[in-house]
Amino acid sequence: MDSGGRELIIRQKCKREEEEMHEEEEEVEIMVLIGALGALDGTFVVLNVPVEDKPRYRNRKGNISTNVLGVCNANLKFVYILRGWEGSAADSRVLRDALRRRDDLKVPSDKYYLVDAGYTNGPGFLAPYRGTRYHLNLWSGNTPTNYKELFNFRHSSTGNTIERAFGLLKKRWAILRVACFYDVKTQVRIINACFILHNFIREEMLEDDLLNDVDEELENAPMLENEDVDEDNITAIKVTQEWTAFRDTLAMQMFEDYQARRAPVVG
Repeated sequence: MDSGGRELIIRQKCKREEEEMHEEEEEVEIMVLIGALGALDGTFVVLNVPVEDKPRYRNRKGNISTNVLGVCNANLKFVYILRGWEGSAADSRVLRDALRRRDDLKVPSDKYYLVDAGYTNGPGFLAPYRGTRYHLNLWSGNTPTNYKELFNFRHSSTGNTIERAFGLLKKRWAILRVACFYDVKTQVRIINACFILHNFIREEMLEDDLLNDVDEELENAPMLENEDVDEDNITAIKVTQEWTAFRDTLAMQMFEDYQARRAPVVG
């Protein structure tokens, strides 16, 4: 993926509430993130495993699955995946493994990915504020009242690219939604093949009707709410004062700009 040190500007179609904004649907700039590479998260993919292995593969929802880490860009193409972890493994544990493997997830020290509140807000991984309204579904009829709420709203607006990418992947490939009779190794290979085909289709198909179905489902979905770092790439996640200050500064600047645009014109 070519970052080239440029600003990553993520735009998405956003239908504003007519009674609040009095504007028709328009393409709006949601976020300008200097150094942002994309978004990442984990997703469960159902597996058929031997009886003796089921406890390890049982996820927090009670289903037998593998926990797959996915990293995508603004075009919903996956730039990195790590599949094969048991469903009982926490997302943060899978990410730690991804950063330490030989074929590791590359995160340059001056770049970062958007992550949800389940991950640590640390260098290379920009998370939303915890204890503050986040998911887009929760913003209907509401407007941000402080810098943390505005940051979370915009973070959710751009960070949901990974949810859309996972949703589109599973919507297209039914084999990822039901357990099959193959052995675990073959099932993991099938998962990998589906990701590859997904990227090919995203490259070749400019319009995808399935994405409209995915967006509608996401809109109506219920909401559930000391390691060394090398010089060139981030290999672990840890909280630092510098990174916390970076997020606060970014959020407060957003809120100042937001207030300035909404201020009544005097004259």
